[in-house]
Amino acid sequence: MATRSLQELFVDRLRQLERFRKSLEGSSGRKIILVAAGPGMGKSWLLRRFVQESSARGARSVLLDFSDGQAYDVLTLVRRFRDALGPEYFNRLTAAINEATAPRLVISDDGEPGPGAQLNFAGAQLGDVTIGEVAGRTIVKDNLFIVQTDNPLLLQAIEDRVTQAFFACLADLTAATSALFLFDSYERTSQEEGERWVANAADRWIQRELLSRIRDGRLTNTVVVLAGRRLPSFDAEWAGVVGQLPLELFTVEDVAQYLRENRQLAALTDGEVQTLYSAIQGNPQLLGIIGDNLEQAQRPVADDEW
Repeated sequence: MATRSLQELFVDRLRQLERFRKSLEGSSGRKIILVAAGPGMGKSWLLRRFVQESSARGARSVLLDFSDGQAYDVLTLVRRFRDALGPEYFNRLTAAINEATAPRLVISDDGEPGPGAQLNFAGAQLGDVTIGEVAGRTIVKDNLFIVQTDNPLLLQAIEDRVTQAFFACLADLTAATSALFLFDSYERTSQEEGERWVANAADRWIQRELLSRIRDGRLTNTVVVLAGRRLPSFDAEWAGVVGQLPLELFTVEDVAQYLRENRQLAALTDGEVQTLYSAIQGNPQLLGIIGDNLEQAQRPVADDEW
């Protein structure tokens, strides 16, 4: 049985797709899209379709899933964004990172390295930089060092410089095309304190730097999607740019279409569809599992298959 595309297996989220297209094309001011739903409701599936839609329109996109176990600080975030959106557009950012993380030696007062001398990985001048080319564009290579400092003021200054370099590069990119940022499992950016949202470093940067620039009109041609079981709240000052995309449970008609048309299980009777619907109660994830199992059961087994 031939493998079918993600679009061919997609069902019933046409309203969400249409609203997303309007945001990406600029006919809607809703540039920050919230997708809050429980487990198994198809959030990740929907985000993958958004990526397909943006690629078909020539937009650049980055999809980041906070369930990957990575600890995200400012450098990790902007590096991931740069690598997904196209490193060739972010030379100034990479140069700023290299400058901020290049090692230098701290010398004692007598001009000689004393007992307290140490390597400080913050604030050195940019040294040798590796140059490469991607698709005809010269790019600066990241030295992949990290910032090591116990001084919070110095760390903030470095993060501010890196942030400014990132958005300067992003502005150049979005002058030519649209950019799409998608964040899955966004509830992971809140520390566990009941229902109260307690932001971690990643969420603070995303809200303070990325989302606020969109809200204030300082960043154009950019759409951000936050998807998760729980999301931060946005007050009235965000009303013009924030849009909600709820995900409802599938109806029995949705289940019938998915199984008969998308999964090519046309022989299912109305009674069988109703039984399956009652079993899954409209949950998209369970419906996908049932579709996989039914397809597998109908697939002919070759004599040498084992």
